[in-house]
Amino acid sequence: MPFEFIDNTTAIDRTSRKRIRSHVATGKNANKTLTRPSKALALKDSSAAAPFHVPSCLRKTQAQKSQEEKNKNTRESASSSRSNVEIEIGIDRQWDDGLLFPVPVRGESRYLVHQAIFFFCGIKHNPDLDGALVNPDHTSSVWVRYIFLDEAYFHCSLATSILCHRNHRNETTQGMHHIARTYRIIQKRLCGNEATSDMTIAILVVMSQYERLQGQYARGYIHVKGLRRMVELRGGVVRLSRECWRVMQKVLRADLEYALQLGTRTLFGVEGIEALRTSGCVYVDGGKGGELGSGLALDSFLQGHLRDELWMVFSDMRYLGMVIYDAIAGYRQRMDGIEFHSSILLLGHRLLHINPLGEGEDSGTCADTGLSELENAVHLGLVAFLATFLTGLDHRVLDKPLLSRRLRLAVENLSSSIEAGEGSRFVQNVRIWILYIGVVGVFKPADDEWLIPTTEAAMQSLGLVSWEDVKKTVAGFPWVNVLHDRAGIALCSAQRMLEFSNKPDQLP
Repeated sequence: MPFEFIDNTTAIDRTSRKRIRSHVATGKNANKTLTRPSKALALKDSSAAAPFHVPSCLRKTQAQKSQEEKNKNTRESASSSRSNVEIEIGIDRQWDDGLLFPVPVRGESRYLVHQAIFFFCGIKHNPDLDGALVNPDHTSSVWVRYIFLDEAYFHCSLATSILCHRNHRNETTQGMHHIARTYRIIQKRLCGNEATSDMTIAILVVMSQYERLQGQYARGYIHVKGLRRMVELRGGVVRLSRECWRVMQKVLRADLEYALQLGTRTLFGVEGIEALRTSGCVYVDGGKGGELGSGLALDSFLQGHLRDELWMVFSDMRYLGMVIYDAIAGYRQRMDGIEFHSSILLLGHRLLHINPLGEGEDSGTCADTGLSELENAVHLGLVAFLATFLTGLDHRVLDKPLLSRRLRLAVENLSSSIEAGEGSRFVQNVRIWILYIGVVGVFKPADDEWLIPTTEAAMQSLGLVSWEDVKKTVAGFPWVNVLHDRAGIALCSAQRMLEFSNKPDQLP
């Protein structure tokens, strides 16, 4: 190829550059024949389409296919014209969903498995809070992923899902079968190297939920104690929270729920509170609620009569109610569901650290707890407020008989201790709030016999006539309209009907 020289003393124009590139390309492609297929012809030629590849999880080996042909004799031999295919796979009408589980699942039971998967994928907070929360996507969470990975978790999750639905008797029988299988597997695993793994901890969390849904709290509390021991062997709450926070969060939730039902202190105590504080509870734990009502007479009264820790929890709960209201009204962005859950757990653990529900139950007084009558009433009212957020997997607020008894006793003691004076009206306001927050998730229809007359007397002592008057009274306390208004209106209407029934000459 002849040489060509370039004069660098003058400017190189566009034509010169094009000639340089052409000359270089001629030397680079010398003695080579470049053939590029036509894209137009490739689009017209149907044979140029990419072949179909079956997913590896569904691909059958040649030995499996030969065995099926030998046993069932339902398929024809492979065509000799496709000899260039390494392993031929027939593509028929899809008869399976392609989901692979740790154990074989018969066709008639497969819909139960689908039901369990959709159930755990759809778990969220109270539906009334949809306008305030961004519910987490559980599709890719460990609580759904473990169903496909571990046999014990598979059986336990299926049993819990069946228990929540309870559609048919045979499903209940199947649920008992699955939970029995879980016990057999977990007993062997606790003796091995995986006794404290994330998977084993997750299984015990679901088992504790299963017992809680059945009302077997004494039996489920054994699982919670086992969880505490496992966490200790893993290095403590704070360390496990850094390694697998989603699992540790559910452990702390189980600890709180069982402590509320049994009246005990939380097993993780101060360490659990510290782990929740470091997890990013951005909606509480700053005393921000005290700023909302600064200067109000009610705040001054409560702050002067409540111990500092209880006042801080009261302020945080009231602030959380205001955040929920602003999010629903569109004044701020919706809250993250996981961070909101952590905030609720932190409030619950702080409340039970101040005083567990079981203390003072036997004596019926506050002497054993160290709290005054007013502090005890406010403390129980805050627990009742918290209970409205702790719904079960089936979105129901489970019965809390211990809290119901304590709350009724607190109302009676508070009523008897009301005396004329500067703080008497504020104490009566506390009593009104306790009655109305208790009817939301604590008191049951059987309590109407004493609840309605007591509410009527409390409203008359404050001169309250309508629900609007009650709303103004409870406005200074923790309250969420979308959760609590419905039950409050029903109680107010019931006592109004009782009032008119005692005065037959008046019409409502």
